[in-house]
Amino acid sequence: MFNRRDRSTIKRKLKDHFNVNNNFKNQINVTLTQKQMLNGFPIDNIRSSQNFKHFKNKLNKKFLGNAYYRHGKSINMIVVREISSNLRHHLHCIFDRPNHVSFDEFEYHIREIWKSTNYGFDQIHIENPTEEERRVGWYYYIMKDFDENSIDWINTTIQ
Repeated sequence: MFNRRDRSTIKRKLKDHFNVNNNFKNQINVTLTQKQMLNGFPIDNIRSSQNFKHFKNKLNKKFLGNAYYRHGKSINMIVVREISSNLRHHLHCIFDRPNHVSFDEFEYHIREIWKSTNYGFDQIHIENPTEEERRVGWYYYIMKDFDENSIDWINTTIQ
């Protein structure tokens, strides 16, 4: 476990690593809630990651088409798992909306694709931050409970 100083240093270094200001030109802040149980199987980090991977594949296919499969193109995203005080699993994300897609269209498809996944729940928060303070603030908010298991490294994509 990290102490407070270690966490602060790691958060700053990760922010630099992710290069949030340059890799997320059209930053979208997203919270995706998850069904806590499906057919008797409770959500856990593995099922959460698998469910998000399915969502990510569908989202990338929708907006990047064959370039996603043929050329390895992908929407930049940071995915952070969180368990609330009442033990509900959810995900905080930063997406880089593709330039050719409007915010309204991107928001619509995030909602529809997420709800089509097995563990996708319909309580979804999507924000199009207009101020730098909100963009950077969201990064620090999603990293507030940072520990070595909070970032979904399998689904976090920076290109």
